[in-house]
Amino acid sequence: MIYFFLLLLSSATFATSDIKCEASYDDLAITHQKVNSLQDYYYCFGYHHGRDRAWSMDYFRRVGQGRNAELYGYSSLKGDLMMKLLDLPKLATKLYAGLPDQNKLWLKAYSAGVNLGFKEGKKSHEFKELDYEPEAWQPEHSLLVLLLQSFDQTRKTFIRDYEEEKLKEKWRDKTEALFDEDNVPWLNTILKEGEYEKRSELTKTSETQFSRPKLWENFPEVFGKESGSNNWVINKAKSKEGFAMLANDPHLDLKTPLFWYWMSLSGPGFNVVGGTIPGVPFVVSGTNGKVAWGLTNAYINTADAVYLKDLPQDKIISFRPTVKIKFGFFKIPFFFKTFEKTSDGDIILPLETQAKEKLGLKWAGFHLRSKHILPMFNLIQANTVDDMNEMLKQIGLPAWNFVFADTKGDIGYRVVGQIFRQLINDPYGISNATLEEFQKADFLDPMERPSVLRPKRNYVYTANNRHWPADAKFHGGRGYSYSFRGFRIDELLKNNKHDLTSFKHIQCDRQAVDARFFVPKLLKVADIPEIKNWDFQTSENSIATSVYRRLMDLIMDDWQVNEYALFKMLDNLTAKEKSEISSFYKVAKKQINNKSWGNFHILTFAHLSKNKDWKFAPEISGIGDNHSVDPGTSNWDSDRKIYEQYSGASMRMIIVMKKRPEIHLSLPGYNRNYTQNQPNVPSWNEWRGCEYRNIKW
Repeated sequence: MIYFFLLLLSSATFATSDIKCEASYDDLAITHQKVNSLQDYYYCFGYHHGRDRAWSMDYFRRVGQGRNAELYGYSSLKGDLMMKLLDLPKLATKLYAGLPDQNKLWLKAYSAGVNLGFKEGKKSHEFKELDYEPEAWQPEHSLLVLLLQSFDQTRKTFIRDYEEEKLKEKWRDKTEALFDEDNVPWLNTILKEGEYEKRSELTKTSETQFSRPKLWENFPEVFGKESGSNNWVINKAKSKEGFAMLANDPHLDLKTPLFWYWMSLSGPGFNVVGGTIPGVPFVVSGTNGKVAWGLTNAYINTADAVYLKDLPQDKIISFRPTVKIKFGFFKIPFFFKTFEKTSDGDIILPLETQAKEKLGLKWAGFHLRSKHILPMFNLIQANTVDDMNEMLKQIGLPAWNFVFADTKGDIGYRVVGQIFRQLINDPYGISNATLEEFQKADFLDPMERPSVLRPKRNYVYTANNRHWPADAKFHGGRGYSYSFRGFRIDELLKNNKHDLTSFKHIQCDRQAVDARFFVPKLLKVADIPEIKNWDFQTSENSIATSVYRRLMDLIMDDWQVNEYALFKMLDNLTAKEKSEISSFYKVAKKQINNKSWGNFHILTFAHLSKNKDWKFAPEISGIGDNHSVDPGTSNWDSDRKIYEQYSGASMRMIIVMKKRPEIHLSLPGYNRNYTQNQPNVPSWNEWRGCEYRNIKW
């Protein structure tokens, strides 16, 4: 009853009877909508999200609210409690309250459209199976989903603190030298010589603690672990046809439903097409016909786990959040877990055991203000790279790498978000701070954030690699990916002019880049015939890829090292370690059992909810490997004796910035719900085969 009351109220406020959201759908099931005003734009934006992605929106909202146990039972209980600790709904409400009236009106229009769309969207399989309907969407919920996505994709920088503490337990005083990221041949950075300010002296700090804290529970993973993303852009001078070009392929968990929702919206003074996050009325990767933009996760330091050295007891507040859990037909309230915050509201992370020192969570997102969200409403109105650059400067939501291009042939790059100011290399592992130091919010000025406009080299790429070289004034932490993808993209981009064909080849490059550096070292210490003449391509019929991946994982898991440390160790192995590599090779061969990569590396497109009974996609041979440009990041399934690919290119987008920009797209699944009559959409195998569709808009 409340749902329909809110729906009627929203409809009355926005005179929805005069707004028609009757869209057409193309061969990729992309929505194409014409509207008469910006208010209609947001209303129809919401309508199509609500109609075609109702379950995804409801799921994201419930994760952010800590309410999934109401539907999915005990398995979601601890994750819900951890989200209650973050209290993102409170921050979303605060941000919404501070928005100008016009922006509030647009979010209200979006919500009204969502609630109308829910009338159709609630018919999807998931709602029917669980026998419930989505609650009415409120404007604050869009900001909640935006905050959830930001936290989910930036928490890697404090999770890395825990990983480093684990390594310190094993390697102790050798840790920093062994795992140092600077002196490896594949290292590359986004900014190049002349594009950043240098420091006068490089300083390092270190701490000797070797006791790793254990979190009571991890925060829920929603959008992906840390597989990364690629984007790059070239200006007209580097293009064979004389047009700037942009490529973007965000790497997220490959689940069903499909993560992105693609949509085209046109009206008086605007015409925009691109990828959107269900629940959020922004096009985060696409074009408005004058400027194109694409994003990747920046993985720059926006979150830290910090031991608080001087936190007095009278500054600690204990509280017990309530979570409702499904038990048969009932929802039973649980409030057994006690959490702590400081009296100023700072989060104290819960540990398995009572620790002498409290562990605080420092996340840049907690310092957001409403003004930091506003520029995202305006991206669709940019006319040039200069306009886009100015808008991106003001976005405070942490933290994305944006590349952008315009129809004049110019290009640019900028990191958005609140980013901690670091003038020295941070300590390896978890650092210590006084409460005053912990609470100090010292962020880079927008002009200090990594950026370059009209670069002299004529191109920019990002692959979750480091922003600054070691001699830069600022330091971005150690949350970055391994730079293999960046190394390969740079190699393929820098010496040639490019066109659509070459962009597709780069985006779909499946070379195991890391193998180029490790195979020669492995062959010096062990007889591994399968990889002796390997061309490093991860083709479906390759036995070499199967042997290499399994061998590398067995070594790194047993020795507790990563690629940085293993690369150094392979030059100075003991007789025992050489013997162990030969033994690992024998184990790998037995586990592989002569399976080629196409039979050993499988992509299942598991349902986002982790419900194993909900299967809407085929199981296919995986693509690439962990460090290829077109990646196939995977986990070892000890039961099935295969690698299960869990992440990869959640979309592949290429935009040629002609006077009328051309958009070429490949999606790993359906753009709409799975219970509706589908247009003639491509199969998952077409995505696997790197086939693109030209989007007419």
